[in-house]
Amino acid sequence: MDPLASALSTQQLAEFLAVVSTVADAGDAVQMAAERACRALDAEVGAVVADGAVLAAVGFPVHRMPTAELVEAVAGRRTTLRMPGLGECLVQTAPIGGTTAGHLLIARSGSGRFTVDEVSLVRGMARVVELTVDRLRTLEAERHQAAENARLLVTVQERQRLLEQLSGVQRAIARRAPLQQILDSVTMGARELLSGGAVTLWLRDTEDPESLLTVSHSDAVERTTGTDTAGVANRALLGNGLAVDGPTDAYRAVAAPVHVDGAAVGSLAVSGGSYDKRDAEVLQAFAEHVSLAVTDARTLEAMHQAFHDSLTGLASRKLFMDRLDHTLLTAAREGQRTAVLFVDLDRFKHVNDSLGHAVGDALLVEVAARLLGCLRADDTAARLGGDEFAVILSDVTEPETAAGVAHRIIERLRSPFRLGGSEVFVGASVGIAVTEPGSAAADELIGNADLAMYQAKKGGKDRYVVFEPAMQTSQARAVELEADLRRAVHCSEFVVHYQPIVDLRTDRISGFEALVRWQRPDHGLVPPLEFIPLAEEIGLITPIGTAVLREACRQTAAWNARRAHMGDPALSVSVNLSARQVLEADFAAVVAEAVDDAGLDPSCLVLEITESMLVTDTEVTMGRLNRLKALGVRLAIDDFGTGYSSLSYLRHFPVDIVKIDKSFVDELADEQIKGTLAQAIVTLGHTLELVTVAEGIEAPAQSDALRRAGCELGQGYHFARPLDTAAAEGLLFQPGQEGRQVAA
Repeated sequence: MDPLASALSTQQLAEFLAVVSTVADAGDAVQMAAERACRALDAEVGAVVADGAVLAAVGFPVHRMPTAELVEAVAGRRTTLRMPGLGECLVQTAPIGGTTAGHLLIARSGSGRFTVDEVSLVRGMARVVELTVDRLRTLEAERHQAAENARLLVTVQERQRLLEQLSGVQRAIARRAPLQQILDSVTMGARELLSGGAVTLWLRDTEDPESLLTVSHSDAVERTTGTDTAGVANRALLGNGLAVDGPTDAYRAVAAPVHVDGAAVGSLAVSGGSYDKRDAEVLQAFAEHVSLAVTDARTLEAMHQAFHDSLTGLASRKLFMDRLDHTLLTAAREGQRTAVLFVDLDRFKHVNDSLGHAVGDALLVEVAARLLGCLRADDTAARLGGDEFAVILSDVTEPETAAGVAHRIIERLRSPFRLGGSEVFVGASVGIAVTEPGSAAADELIGNADLAMYQAKKGGKDRYVVFEPAMQTSQARAVELEADLRRAVHCSEFVVHYQPIVDLRTDRISGFEALVRWQRPDHGLVPPLEFIPLAEEIGLITPIGTAVLREACRQTAAWNARRAHMGDPALSVSVNLSARQVLEADFAAVVAEAVDDAGLDPSCLVLEITESMLVTDTEVTMGRLNRLKALGVRLAIDDFGTGYSSLSYLRHFPVDIVKIDKSFVDELADEQIKGTLAQAIVTLGHTLELVTVAEGIEAPAQSDALRRAGCELGQGYHFARPLDTAAAEGLLFQPGQEGRQVAA
């Protein structure tokens, strides 16, 4: 899915919601929804269809509404509409639930199908129509009922007093006063009009629907009235109507139901006096206003949930985009700068996997709190998903201001988190993008911040990077490289080169290390360092590694068959493995198949792993390596001494060969090896009965010193560079030498 397309769809849905929700009439809202949906998706026609009727339509000829065709389309029996002047138009529908119970339909000309993001946008618009129409109809019904109850009051004085009380409640609802304050004003107002009776509001317990909770009472201490007020309240709730206790015109208690979306959810009751039908009508009027207040509060809660992250309480992606648009418009008008920071947690996956999702969620909540602590009150922090956060900084005087905030965030997140009895450490990589004064390109700003964050990750994590235009060129090259690399896997553009591994005692070739090269069209031969890291990142290392493994086995088997006729010993071939390959559950089967298909003796295959693989998921890794050893292949630790060098790893893991890193070979000078790390590794190898191979031998003196130290094998430019198949074959089978010795 295209991230920019998804962001655009989110912005369009937010704009759709903002426009439709401002309409006060349900019918107008439906018509506005059809018009805005067509505009957002470049569709020529649109409609809202329910119960076989067209409730709203856009783009259809006057007096020529194709009702039957539209009904067929929303029923799924038709995918196109034929429109005069447009021809066949492709149809996309989405169901509308709630009281409307219909479908939103749009259709547009052309051959292009609706994208995944467009389909999601249509569904989101249908959901907005459902919520908006339901809200408007519910509020209209509640207002109608409240007005009807007020109309039934018999005296002007009582009507005026009631209206004053109810107007106060309505004003509190309109100015979004706290819900508890509104409910308390209802019970106190009802008490004043009902001769000082004890007024109580009960609402159903959402966690235990069989129980009622007292949420407001007109007295500081609830009075004992001698009447089962709770029983009357419960009867009003269950019967969804007025409930009384006592004889007509002398009720000891009265209760009226409270509704949300038409369903009874509680009741308002009065007791402690003598009440008549007129009092019951007054109580009903107050109960209807409780319904209005609770309905409005729950609508606001739903809106809050739609625009805020449910876990952290930070802004959601929708709200982030909406605020960014407003911030950029203000900045453009005032000539100010705006900055966006993309914050991605480092090592969060490790915490989530090792300590569990509950600790991971708790960590995200704590991260959100620390993030807010680094910002000003008018800045915006959002959680975009997973462990990704974003920040909007308004009125940034200079880019260094944003960099200072990013530095503060990184420093705060470096401190340990105490979670679940454990001390947890994470870091953050932050990308910063700052607008020029007056510019207002939200998508570009977000893309630039995301690109800078990626550069921070790539550069070592736990740092921030400020976007520079050159990054776009680099990103374009990276995108091109990824596309070419994927094509290369499909088209088998990889070739294997072979570097001789020499027996230092005889200078004879004992085997080769297989090294992959990419024959990239129009670029020539590409060395592994330029594409292997990307292959690891995008998950292509496994197919590439498998292809190299199979070709190396096939070629070595062919050479060994030829050498057998000459009376020469078999060659070995060393193949480098990635951690991803080793941890594949079926990798042992892949190796077995490669060896069997090539007809290669398994003992001639050496699989090279790095030290870092031995410390990651050690139990799983041990199991994978034991399966490989069971095939009869040999295992080597590559670049030994540069990572987590540990005697315990060499003792416990099924390793046969230790390869001395080139950096230690470079230390050898004037044929002196005593006291060097290379000498220590050779000695360690002898102690553990492991074969040692020195890498990067470039001078005769290094070869001689290693030979005297007892190092069995070596490779490097001193003997030969990596060779293509033809050159390696020429070295093996050159006339007069028969490939048995390399000139040192």
